[in-house]
Amino acid sequence: MKSSLLARQLQSLFGGEKDEGFRLALAQARNGNSAPLLAQLEPLIEQVDSAYAAYVNLNQWTTVLSGDALMDWNLLTGAIDVKRGWKEMLGYDKTELGDSVVQWQQLLHPEDARRFQEALAVHVERRDRWFELECRLRGKDGGWRWCLMRGAVAARDAAGQPVRLLLLQRDIASFKQTQAELIEARDLAESASQARGTFLANMSHEIRTPMNGIIGMTELALDTDLDAEQRHYLRTVKSSAESLLGIVNDVLDFSKIEAGKMDIEAVAFPVEEVIFEAVRVLAVDAHSKGLELVVDVAPGVPERLVGDPTRLRQLLLNLVGNAIKFTERGEVCVRVEIETGAAGDVLLHVTVRDTGMGIPLSKQQAIFAAFTQADASTTRRFGGTGLGLAICTKLVQLMQGQIWLESEEGKGSCFHFTARMGYVDDAGEQPDAEESFTGRRALVVEKNAGAALCLQTMLERQGIKTAVLADPAQAVTAIDMNRALDQAFDYLLVDVDMPAPGGMALIESWHQAGQHERVLALLTTDNQRREIGRLRELGVQVHLMKPVGRGDISAALMLLEQQGRERQSDFGPAQPEASRSLRILLVDDNPVNQEVARRLLEKQGHRIKIANHGGEAVDMFEQGSFDVILLDMQMPVMGGVEAAEAIRARELRRSWVVSREFQPIYIIAMSANAQGSDREQCLAAGMNDYVVKPLILDELHAALAKVPAAGDGNWVSASSVGGVLADGCLDLPGALANLGDVDLLVTMASMFLEDWQNYIDKLARALHARDAANSRLHAHTLKGLLAMFNAEVARAHALMIEGAMTGESQDWDEVGHEFSALQSEMARIRPQLMRFVEKRSVD
Repeated sequence: MKSSLLARQLQSLFGGEKDEGFRLALAQARNGNSAPLLAQLEPLIEQVDSAYAAYVNLNQWTTVLSGDALMDWNLLTGAIDVKRGWKEMLGYDKTELGDSVVQWQQLLHPEDARRFQEALAVHVERRDRWFELECRLRGKDGGWRWCLMRGAVAARDAAGQPVRLLLLQRDIASFKQTQAELIEARDLAESASQARGTFLANMSHEIRTPMNGIIGMTELALDTDLDAEQRHYLRTVKSSAESLLGIVNDVLDFSKIEAGKMDIEAVAFPVEEVIFEAVRVLAVDAHSKGLELVVDVAPGVPERLVGDPTRLRQLLLNLVGNAIKFTERGEVCVRVEIETGAAGDVLLHVTVRDTGMGIPLSKQQAIFAAFTQADASTTRRFGGTGLGLAICTKLVQLMQGQIWLESEEGKGSCFHFTARMGYVDDAGEQPDAEESFTGRRALVVEKNAGAALCLQTMLERQGIKTAVLADPAQAVTAIDMNRALDQAFDYLLVDVDMPAPGGMALIESWHQAGQHERVLALLTTDNQRREIGRLRELGVQVHLMKPVGRGDISAALMLLEQQGRERQSDFGPAQPEASRSLRILLVDDNPVNQEVARRLLEKQGHRIKIANHGGEAVDMFEQGSFDVILLDMQMPVMGGVEAAEAIRARELRRSWVVSREFQPIYIIAMSANAQGSDREQCLAAGMNDYVVKPLILDELHAALAKVPAAGDGNWVSASSVGGVLADGCLDLPGALANLGDVDLLVTMASMFLEDWQNYIDKLARALHARDAANSRLHAHTLKGLLAMFNAEVARAHALMIEGAMTGESQDWDEVGHEFSALQSEMARIRPQLMRFVEKRSVD
């Protein structure tokens, strides 16, 4: 017996082991003695009936408790043989509706019927264990109820075709409702996040705009004749405004990170250049406090890496700025090295160490939280929002790194952070100077041991034997002894800020002794103005600004080999070159911003025209001649993006009728919104560069320095070049040179000629119907075909029609004229193309 339950029942009725008694009764019945079998047959039937009833009852309870319905489809008759609960699930009574497959299918949503049949067909063909899909069934109330259908073929005929299908139907309406509510909640959250981002962008704009006026006007006022008291007041105003701007930037950055809107770039950048650029911004603050600022880039650091230089710079500005702020004496040292390397990337390890007050152990974790400082009292000495380290923590996480702190109260702090960077193909370490300095000797006279060690390392990498002395008296003795032995040092690197007999006193004695060595003066931003004149008088031709980088050393050594130079060279932070005079169209709706920008630009020798909004800018662009447009993003009447698009559209029309030397105007966007999405929007609108307001002089000058020089700076009008392209309406030799296969070019020309009129008719119909989308499509197709044969005049007309379809509104009359010109030009070139196909030669 397959059923153990049935075996036990037979054993209890007939006796014997399991079913032996039953089988004995069967054997006796065959021999004519059926009494034993008949005596127990009726009790057996009753027990089996009871078992089946219990089984059915169990299945019914399973259906009730699970909430599922089970159907058994007879695919030969179309009947639903077992129909447990599927009608009730939809709100119908058992007696309602028919028990047929067709009846069930009539309740299925039309969109889901096709999906159900496809899923069943795939299941039948692949013989999977089951198939499953979600679909909608119409309930008695007329509404659609979501159900999960899971089915399997239970039997097939001899040909393998299904004859019986078991189908489980599960009500998932509540699940679908919950899912819809979650989606709605997600959309609301995203909408709220977007609203917060928009609010922050607008607030940033509204705060930065007046700040632009305050900082800009203060800078202008400081350039005028002032007495000491007035200058002090204005400097205080400027410092306060810059501090407020820093707070705005911190809050905006933190909010962007919290909202998940901060993106990390992956671009190749020069590592040492970015490091020094960030640190040198803070050099003035460090040197004004008498601090030594040292940058040590380890030899193993590649010259270029792939990562986000902007965020790396932001991390350094924050950590080095904090180190300077909390350090009263001593030094701040930045160390950059490669910690680990793997296939395709490295882990950059940056250390910022100071000799400041240190941080108590109990505060070392808390300072990385937002709005927290080690000194949280109302009488704290140092200001700030407490967001800096929180922002750094988030940025480091985005750069797949870590940030941590080592500090002891009263002995300084050491902040570490790592960032995952990519390799640049064939990027090695910093290259050595082209000229060899092997065998040369140098003496570094530097009071700070860290700075002296960095200088020694960089010089020795150039092949120069280097000695370091921190005692000025010992340095003088060493110099005199080497001169006496006729073995004078080749180079003297002298820290000008050392006391006599070092510093300036040492350089003066060098000058009086006949200048046996080549001297390289080491200056800070604090003593540069004070000592630079005297250094010139003493014959020092090259000086370096601290902190000193390897590239600075290399370039300085090269210059020291040219002692005859008359002017001094400065290898500190790069200063902007004097820019040429530009004709600038300044577009801004704020009178204060206009005045600030105009004054700043006119002081640099530029000529300025002002437009109050984008509409005026477009008109002035059409009427005048400019080298560059400074375009505010947010303005009434017409904003910056719309104005840029309108200007580029007008340029496009000009470019279709002038020579290939046509040069579009350079557009620089100005915005108080510092978010990266604005920059992308500007570039997408055809702008060339982007500066953030309040305008910073160096950044503005750097942007203007990128403006390409034009021939005469004047636009070439269509009327003056009407015949430029008319002479060569079809350049088949050029087309053949581009393609390189005359047979292929003939084939392409034949195909073009076959559908020639069809292409024109399609465009004509679209234009007649004023269907911008299809007009653009057909004009684009014609433009590509005409360009293949260098039919420049016809291509230009097709290009103009295509471009005219891209805006929100179209000048259909003007487009009609262009289409007529296109038809005329194509009529001119068609005979030439036909002769080419006939002769198969461009001669």
